[in-house]
Amino acid sequence: MTPMVSGVPSDGTWLTALGGSQERPTMIRAREDILGLLPAPALTTRVMVSWMCRAPLESGLPSSDDYDELGDFEGTLVNFVEEGAILAFVYTTEGVVEYNFYTSDSEWFLERLNEAMSDKGDVPIEITAESDADWSEYRTLMSAVGDAESAASGGGE
Repeated sequence: MTPMVSGVPSDGTWLTALGGSQERPTMIRAREDILGLLPAPALTTRVMVSWMCRAPLESGLPSSDDYDELGDFEGTLVNFVEEGAILAFVYTTEGVVEYNFYTSDSEWFLERLNEAMSDKGDVPIEITAESDADWSEYRTLMSAVGDAESAASGGGE
């Protein structure tokens, strides 16, 4: 059974989308199954964990070496925070992979992050948090992805 955080499953259905330009692409991975569950009144803080790729491709996307490290990092982090935070979307561009979590307590999140990384050595991350009770960043992203998908399929009229 999938753990729940304030009525939102910790994991679910993901969508992927590409944007930007050929020279500077953007990759988006987002939970597509939680819009109908929002707002989640207890999950009012968005925590962004930004990973600076160590060896990005010329395009700014992660290299295969970066992906190996990113996979380990993401798996470990999600396992440590899944009882109190939701990974809603991941935004990748310009050599940075930004993990966007929603939680009720950024201090708790930081404690769990530190615990998760305690035996990992130095990791190239920056952490910021902001109030986003309406999940406006997530909603804006999903709207943009939906608009792009409609345009790509010829829909939207």
